Amino acid sequence: MSGWCKQWLWGGLLLAGTVTALAAEPVVVPEGNFEHPVLLDRERRTEWVASFRVDARPVSREDYAAFVEAHPHWRRSAVAGLFHDGGYLRGWSSDVSPDGAPEAPVVQVSWYAARAYCEAQGGTLPSLVQWEYLVDLIRRLNGLSDDDYANAVFAWYGEQRPAAFEDRALGLSGFIGPVNEWLEDYQLLLANGDRVDFGGGSCGDTGRLILRYDSAHYATLLRYQMRSNHAPETTASNLGFRCVYP
Repeated sequence: MSGWCKQWLWGGLLLAGTVTALAAEPVVVPEGNFEHPVLLDRERRTEWVASFRVDARPVSREDYAAFVEAHPHWRRSAVAGLFHDGGYLRGWSSDVSPDGAPEAPVVQVSWYAARAYCEAQGGTLPSLVQWEYLVDLIRRLNGLSDDDYANAVFAWYGEQRPAAFEDRALGLSGFIGPVNEWLEDYQLLLANGDRVDFGGGSCGDTGRLILRYDSAHYATLLRYQMRSNHAPETTASNLGFRCVYP
């Protein structure tokens, strides 16, 4: 089935439910200029990012349990196989009862499911630019050095160890661990796939896409490459999400 058909079906399923607002008050992110660290578009290196609001933390198991209770078509036993790879909410003891700490980030959710949740809250998944702008802003406002940032990224992907730094400026949590996060347009990373193989290319093939050759930019390129491994049906034990709002 084509991606367009899946989008149409997904939209119809969402409209059948009611809106639920569960997350804590979102954090307002100030507007600003964003310098693209990875040059996916050779003609655009900087971009102005308008102010937006974002969930202070990744969506929790408790949040998501309330969502599936209110939207039965997104329960584990009812969700259409088109929208996940077979691992959707694996580990939950029942359709609406997640195992483990209720405040922990929800995982084992596909891009379709994460998107449906955010739309039910009146938001969307973050765009690539919004999420990367946030990471850059957090680094600058909290005085995080390039090496500290790079070490946190490499530790997360090498050992699945959450970053040791905290955001004291905006009050956001969860960036660079404890989970990777879905983005609305993550698939755009493959838009130049006929010219660049993000997943299988050598360091020389992909390294030329970064703006500067330092530890921080290589760490960011690693995060971009890891996103390219996902399909919209992907569910994983280290993949969650948060929402953004106008």
